[in-house]
Amino acid sequence: MKAQVLNRLLDEFAPAESDKPYATDYSVGNHALEVSRFFVAWNPAQVEGITRKPQDGTGTYVAYLGPVSERLRTVFSITLRGLEDHIIRFVGPTWRYYSWGIVSKIAKDIGALDARPVNVVGRETDFKLVTFVSPDDLPKVRESLFSAGAGRYGPYSRCSFSSPGKGTFYGEKGTKPAYGRAGRMEEIDEERLEVVVPFDRVGRAISALRKVHPYEQPVIETYRVPSGREFGEGRIGTLASEVMVSEVSKRISSVLGSKPVYVSGDAQARSVIIWDGDPEKGLYEGLLRDVDLYVGPDSDGLARLSARGMRTGVIEFPCYCFQMAGAKELVYMVREKSKAQGWGLRTFLPSKV
Repeated sequence: MKAQVLNRLLDEFAPAESDKPYATDYSVGNHALEVSRFFVAWNPAQVEGITRKPQDGTGTYVAYLGPVSERLRTVFSITLRGLEDHIIRFVGPTWRYYSWGIVSKIAKDIGALDARPVNVVGRETDFKLVTFVSPDDLPKVRESLFSAGAGRYGPYSRCSFSSPGKGTFYGEKGTKPAYGRAGRMEEIDEERLEVVVPFDRVGRAISALRKVHPYEQPVIETYRVPSGREFGEGRIGTLASEVMVSEVSKRISSVLGSKPVYVSGDAQARSVIIWDGDPEKGLYEGLLRDVDLYVGPDSDGLARLSARGMRTGVIEFPCYCFQMAGAKELVYMVREKSKAQGWGLRTFLPSKV
């Protein structure tokens, strides 16, 4: 497959910061490259290891989620420009702001009610997925979409719309229609089924649909619709009830796959800020909002210093945990898209290297 296809997918995963004079996302390599492998990295050591792997005549696409400075751009541009079989895409930080970002996932897993961005940047869009199916097969197709995460409107789940109509088709030689016969004009009763799907679930929803849809060639349409969900930096919310800081720490550890590097005390917490960006800015926001608990990346001792004069509890995790969790989400999304579209792309989960 062409590298441009993955470029477009990553443009949706992390939309460019159009209000800035220089986009933070850019790439090094040949955009016309045919690729068969997809990697995620967030530090130069990982990129170096990936580019040293032996090639089999096809290209490798690397999505870099780490911080990007002008100096790093220059270094990568000079040292990697001779690689003919790799393309390195530097993804901007906006992927952290959306509902598929790791802070949003953590907020859900610890039960933070009405979690909203700490600093609002804009509003998200969802996708409307439309298909056509016989009335008898409608229930199982609709259920498969619900199981894949489709059909949610705020606090309402399993939402869909269907309307009856007539479908026509002519099966050419070699086709095996689920209804009627090949070689003649057919007209059958059908239902138009519509569901809303979050961006990060589109690939999964399409894969689930194809598995249960009885048609040899099902019609699947997707288009963008506004969702109204705000996106932005971090998440702030209120837990359903007061929870001990140690218990919150255990829940988040299971999400990030790592133990915390610092926990201040073991008081009870109700209001919480979850942050995955610059630790200094996150602690500042925690102080301003006067929450019971701040969760964020390792601040190299700044949290310990701040804890002397603040009532806010603090839990800090290794910085790589947040990047690795986001990288896994990206790899899974690309893998599902590849399966749905038949790209044959090999995807590789990141490591701590």
